[in-house]
Amino acid sequence: MFNRRTLLSSLLVLGLIAGGAAIAKNEHHHDGHAALGTKLHENGKHDVAKIGANTVTAEVKDNKVVNMTAGNLPVKKVKSKKKMASLGAGIILVADSRYPQVAQMDTYYYAYCFDTGTDIECYWFPASDVVVTDAWSDYAPM
Repeated sequence: MFNRRTLLSSLLVLGLIAGGAAIAKNEHHHDGHAALGTKLHENGKHDVAKIGANTVTAEVKDNKVVNMTAGNLPVKKVKSKKKMASLGAGIILVADSRYPQVAQMDTYYYAYCFDTGTDIECYWFPASDVVVTDAWSDYAPM
């Protein structure tokens, strides 16, 4: 027979398990540059992918992505020094030397991340592909 303490403890444990499961989200990282392809050189809004019933759309102006939307899904603009999706070669060779040397520089990658409730879908771009403003926050696993 259950007493009140056992019942309350059981409800507390179940609540923590259910709450913890709701917080954990699967992250999916996509190469936004490859997803846009040649559309990056065409001004306008371009469909990039689908997230459920929502179409992911990138707005391009002068060979740069200025905004992305996915229906009514919330979007977060993030940046990271770590390459989160395959974006091509990460080594830049210095041109004026006898031996190739890796150029030292802080390279940021930028992403538009959409929260579906159960998943996070991020579309990553190199800095050369996006209009960078102060509104980008540092990426942290969600």
